Amino acid sequence: MHKHFHSLEKKKLPSRLCVWTLSFLLSCTMSVQANDVNGDFSNNYEGSTVDSNNSTNAETNNYNATGAGSPAPVMSAIAPTVMGGGGNDSCLIPTTSGFQISVIGLSSGSMEQDPYCNRRKNSRLLGAPQQVGGLGLQVSAISVLCDDPQVFKAMILASTPCPILDVLTGKLLMGVNAIGKYRSNPESFIVGYTDNKAYWDDLLRIGEDLTDEIEKTTSIAADTRSISDRFRSSKRGDNK
Repeated sequence: MHKHFHSLEKKKLPSRLCVWTLSFLLSCTMSVQANDVNGDFSNNYEGSTVDSNNSTNAETNNYNATGAGSPAPVMSAIAPTVMGGGGNDSCLIPTTSGFQISVIGLSSGSMEQDPYCNRRKNSRLLGAPQQVGGLGLQVSAISVLCDDPQVFKAMILASTPCPILDVLTGKLLMGVNAIGKYRSNPESFIVGYTDNKAYWDDLLRIGEDLTDEIEKTTSIAADTRSISDRFRSSKRGDNK
């Protein structure tokens, strides 16, 4: 029986040798395939290194000055900022410009007066009361504004024509008297007449003889009777 046991052990030795050989080969193969990954792949990834075999190329251009690395870009011409003299109370309008052509650029700035702004400010200064720094000359202030054709036209349409001086008396002509002065020489006294001649000729009936109509209107205005007294037939018979 002892001999039989030794014979069985001799038969198991080749099979054990084959198992050990296969185990050794498998362990060598696994060690070769895991060369790209080092570390612990458990829940704690600290200290692990993964090689993704990706390469990144970074290119930096240095524009410090001409000839350093690559050519420096051309500077652009920028229009300057021009502040109006006097702040918000100024009637100066700034104008700026700039252009760039290849390597040559030009920028400029200038200022000019706004005539409409100056007219409004002069009128305000003349017409404002002296208590607030003005001169209190309201008629003069209106005359300054009447130098604008639109204002002159608006004053006529509102039946408040711009005042005009009467040389003989040294007084202002207003109302109908001012309109009569305008009709006598429209090219000189009506602001904007040459630009809108047809309008003013029709409105003021320039060139027509209005003597008869003026006399008739004057006589009607001089009659102090009421309308009923003037147009009732019975009243007219009593007056005869």
